[in-house]
Amino acid sequence: MFFKRQTEIIPFREFMAGKQMAGKQTKADEVVSALFPVITPHHLFPVQDADFALLMTGVGAITFAAFIEQGLVMMGMADVAEKVAGFGRIVFPVVVYGAVLWLFFGLGGL
Repeated sequence: MFFKRQTEIIPFREFMAGKQMAGKQTKADEVVSALFPVITPHHLFPVQDADFALLMTGVGAITFAAFIEQGLVMMGMADVAEKVAGFGRIVFPVVVYGAVLWLFFGLGGL
C-alpha cells in the first residue's frame, strides 16, 4: 500500500517465552469508532415494538397460508385449498385494514 512494512525478526527463544508482545498493543485492544451502530439481532428485529411484531405476524400468516395452499394442492386436496384461499380473501384484507387503522391511531394520526 502506501508504506512498505519491514519484516521483524524475533529470536526463537524470545518467541517461545512470549516476550515479543510484552509492550506492544494488539489490534484487538484498539477502540475504533464506527459510522453505523452495532448490528445485533436485537436491533434488526425489535420484537418488543408492537408495530414490528404486528408486521411480522401478518407476513408470517400470509406466508404460512400460501405454503398450506400449495401443500394442499400438491396432495390433491384442491377443494380444501380453495376454502383456505377463500378464507384468506376475506380475513387478510380485514386484518390489514384493521392494522393500518391501529397504526394510525397508535401514532396519534386520525
